[in-house]
Order: sequence, then C-alpha cells, then structure tokens
Amino acid sequence: MVGEFTWFWTDPSAWRTQRQRVEAGPVWAEVTATPVQLAMEPGDGAAPIYCAGPGTPYDRSYGLHSASPDCDVVYERPSAGPVAAQWSITWEVTWHGWTGTSPAGGVLPPMTSRAQTELVIAEAQALRTQ
Repeated sequence: MVGEFTWFWTDPSAWRTQRQRVEAGPVWAEVTATPVQLAMEPGDGAAPIYCAGPGTPYDRSYGLHSASPDCDVVYERPSAGPVAAQWSITWEVTWHGWTGTSPAGGVLPPMTSRAQTELVIAEAQALRTQ
C-alpha cells in the first residue's frame, strides 16, 4: 500500500555462515560464505534499501502501521501494473585448502544471491467524518 511500511526479511535461521568442502585424494578446498548485507530493490525506480542483518519478520504485535526495526520500504505512489522487486544477500567469501603439498587459500570477491517477485502497489482512499 502507498504510504505504508512494507517490511522485508529473510529467514533468520538461514542468516548464518555457510561452508562447503570438496576433496579429491589429498587435495581439498573449503569455501566459507558469511552473509553481510540484505538489500531490496523496490522495483519502482527508488533507490535500493540496505540492511546489515536478516531483517525482522513481521508480527502483529508490532502494530498494523509500524515501521520495521531494521528493514522496510515505503512506496510513494501506486503502480500501473506489477513492479519487479528484487531481494539480495551479499556474502563475504573466503577459502582455504591443501594442494597436496602445501596449504592454499584466499579471499574471493563478494557474491550475491538474488530472488525476485512482482508486486502491485495499491492506493486506498478514505473519508473520515466526525
């Protein structure tokens, strides 16, 4: 809805360091990816919103019109049709391993995982009388 806080988050239990190890004989490598930023591109031309953590899942106890403690967007105008909103998580990635004769490792460029959905931004009018 136009003018309302639209909360966004990812599953907090998934916001954790991920590791994967592969081996071939005496050679092995382990990659470690740590989430560092959640972002949302609202899809309406507005600038992306960045959050340092997974965001806070909405619960009615926060109230119907409340801002998220950490991750939300407010759409300023209705959409003529669906807008393609995109969420992303940026990961810091390192690796270490064994070449068979010596240790190896390093830092890889940040990686980003993405998800997209279509949203329709609606506007509601109200008349209040006393």
